[in-house]
Amino acid sequence: MHIAVQVILLVVAITAVLGLVAGVIVLIYRGKYRTASAQLDSELAAETVIRPFAKGNYRGATAPGYPSVKNNGRIALTRQRLVFLTLTGTPISIPLDTITGLRLSKVFKGSVVGGSTHLVVRTAAGEIGFYVNDTASWLQTLGEATGLTPDPVG
Repeated sequence: MHIAVQVILLVVAITAVLGLVAGVIVLIYRGKYRTASAQLDSELAAETVIRPFAKGNYRGATAPGYPSVKNNGRIALTRQRLVFLTLTGTPISIPLDTITGLRLSKVFKGSVVGGSTHLVVRTAAGEIGFYVNDTASWLQTLGEATGLTPDPVG
């Protein structure tokens, strides 16, 4: 067999194996997300929702106990907590009574994305950052829900 044909067959075989592995990983995380989403939806049904789930991006945390990996997902606010569900099925919950401050910041944990502003929630243990659509509205709503005045922008 010609060497070029062997290389092509090898590339096709490797691509097929990688595709199968990726498919299995996607199915595992999709199942994990659906399970976590269903559980979270049932929990939120018992809470007063102030802002329903919306697309967002978790930007990490300096507070211990929160994931360090950034992730896309959905964010919601209830009278009891700020909740984020990552696309990989990890729920992140911040009780409102643990929030000690709120701010907006172009930079969070050394990360800057042009045109985006972080919504940063401060607790006694550290900070948790998010990207959300309509950041100013989220900041205002969180301020009203927690009774806190957001830090001045600057």
